[in-house]
Amino acid sequence: MSRGNIKTTVEKRQNSEPAARKKIQDMSKEELERFSISEHSQFNDDHWVLTNLTPGARADRSTLNWTMSLLDGSRLTDARHAARLRWAKILVLTLLLHPSSGHTHGPGSMSQLKRQLRWLLSWMSESGYHHPHELTPSVIKDYLDQLPSYLASRSNDGEIGADTAVLALSTLMQLWKQRRPLTKLGVLSLSRHPFSGKGAHTVARGLATKAAGWIMPLPDEVAIPLLNKAAWFLGTPADDVIRLLQVMRDPPAGAKFSRNFSLATGVKKRIGGRNAARIVCTMQFLEAFEFSTLDGDNKQWHEPINWAYEQSSKHRSARFSRLKELWEAVRDAAAITVQATSGMRLSELLGIVAGVDAATGLPQDVRLERSATGLYEWFIIRSQLSKTGDGLPREVDWVLGMRPVGSNEMPLAVRALLVLNRLHEPWRARARSNRLILVGGHGRLLPAPSACLGAMAIDGANCSIQRFINRWIDLSVLPNESVRKTEDNDLVRWREQKGQMFRTHMLRKTWAQFALACDSRLLPAIQMQFHHISLAMTESGYIGSNPLLLDELNSISTQKTNLAVFEIVVGKSKVAGRMGEQLEQALAELRAEAGELQTSEKWEKVVEWTKCNDLKMYFTAHANCCPTRTSEMRCHDVSISVENFPPFSVQYFPLLKVAERDLYAV
Repeated sequence: MSRGNIKTTVEKRQNSEPAARKKIQDMSKEELERFSISEHSQFNDDHWVLTNLTPGARADRSTLNWTMSLLDGSRLTDARHAARLRWAKILVLTLLLHPSSGHTHGPGSMSQLKRQLRWLLSWMSESGYHHPHELTPSVIKDYLDQLPSYLASRSNDGEIGADTAVLALSTLMQLWKQRRPLTKLGVLSLSRHPFSGKGAHTVARGLATKAAGWIMPLPDEVAIPLLNKAAWFLGTPADDVIRLLQVMRDPPAGAKFSRNFSLATGVKKRIGGRNAARIVCTMQFLEAFEFSTLDGDNKQWHEPINWAYEQSSKHRSARFSRLKELWEAVRDAAAITVQATSGMRLSELLGIVAGVDAATGLPQDVRLERSATGLYEWFIIRSQLSKTGDGLPREVDWVLGMRPVGSNEMPLAVRALLVLNRLHEPWRARARSNRLILVGGHGRLLPAPSACLGAMAIDGANCSIQRFINRWIDLSVLPNESVRKTEDNDLVRWREQKGQMFRTHMLRKTWAQFALACDSRLLPAIQMQFHHISLAMTESGYIGSNPLLLDELNSISTQKTNLAVFEIVVGKSKVAGRMGEQLEQALAELRAEAGELQTSEKWEKVVEWTKCNDLKMYFTAHANCCPTRTSEMRCHDVSISVENFPPFSVQYFPLLKVAERDLYAV
């Protein structure tokens, strides 16, 4: 349907049906419910389907699904959202029939309208607002203040793009621009311009951020059991699950086909034909399978998958369902390990190509390089970096681990990639993609060996790791608050939601935080490696040859600066030195403002304060540097005089020792 087709449909109905001659604003509630949005849909339908005559247009782009899931897990069509659903429908109706701009929204804009409505409606639901007129200037200010954290915490990679921010703001602008037709239809809208005269794109540019000050790493209380369990699964349990995959072959190794004698032909044959015989064969294999015993234990790490296990379940397919759970557990453990020990984004992990080099025995695209001293060798993998300045994917190297020359030790991330290759081997020949991690089917059982699997998507991977946490990590023993909290009762949500708030970008933050805690001189290197690679990073300054990663470096630096100021404000840390005294005086007013606020509100004020004051800090093993007067700092004079000196070079930090009067200790 073209942009004029909606009005054309209305005109046709006006000529054929007396009820349609009424203006929309004069219709009763019942008449409006029956009003035809298009030849396919009425106002009261859960799906508004418009016909898009554009060649090649996708049908879903022209469909507005009012049963959309909000970010709290509920659906807009639930009874508690009745008021929100009605005004949202009326708003879209006015945009289709009486747009204030004079430009009618085309059918292809329906999917975008759904995305932008979802942000505001989700926030209103969580904040307890039902109607547009409740969005007063003070309420909208709260929305804008919370939006960076709200958007970033619900993204897959923890980043806020300008396009996402615009979507979250557009509905407010539409409520303002459409206030007159909305009022005629009985919907009270905004009383003032939502952004004091500014456009949504202007406000969005201020909100778009790397979320450095808003998104925290995984709490230690969650990260430690999660990473320990992931590493545990990559040992003997992974080997056992890969042995279990023999059940995907015909016949499985070690199983015997049951046969009986045919009186008619005098020939032995499989019981029940091919499929039935395969099921019998599979049952025999699973019943006979024995899990390994781990070092220090006196029993198998997993109970046998036999009839006793099946009988404990309501479903006869319990054994096959458990097989898929174990397979997914190993897959997710490998994904967690690679991200947590390399700093990759999820998109870069999913971009890794499958395969093992026959000559080296290493995963595809993994190579060994010697360190500058020749004493160590690095494991480096090449993958696509999707978050680039021009929006085009680029090839970039990631360090997976290192070992002394001559050692046979295999870094855990490399072991994880090898496991992923073996885990997907039964489906590799028929796969529709050459990516390492595949997905296919949505049932409780593993796909058949004949299935054609495709590459896993970001959303699916994030949800799968959430299931891993729910199934294998016991969060019920968590305390109410973490040691380094930035909001009150911050662990209660983890305990109650059982990992549903997990996002993979949290692993990147955790990785950087841990590396920095191990050696604070490694701030320039944390973008490339974790813990055991610190020596390699010190030797090479690897960050200097990978400029695409500098944005993340700034993100981590900002995060740590915010946390340092926050701990000073709440009294957990103290300052010293000349610059420390000045910082203490500057923070006095902020401390007074934040004194009676909740912890989360204190954190937001600190983030805003450091941003407004453009506060920069540099972190060293013995103290943290706050260079508010660089003209008086000897270390600054020396560092800027060094030719071709890379920003934040690890060589910068020893120079701080000559200017200890300009340091403050935290």
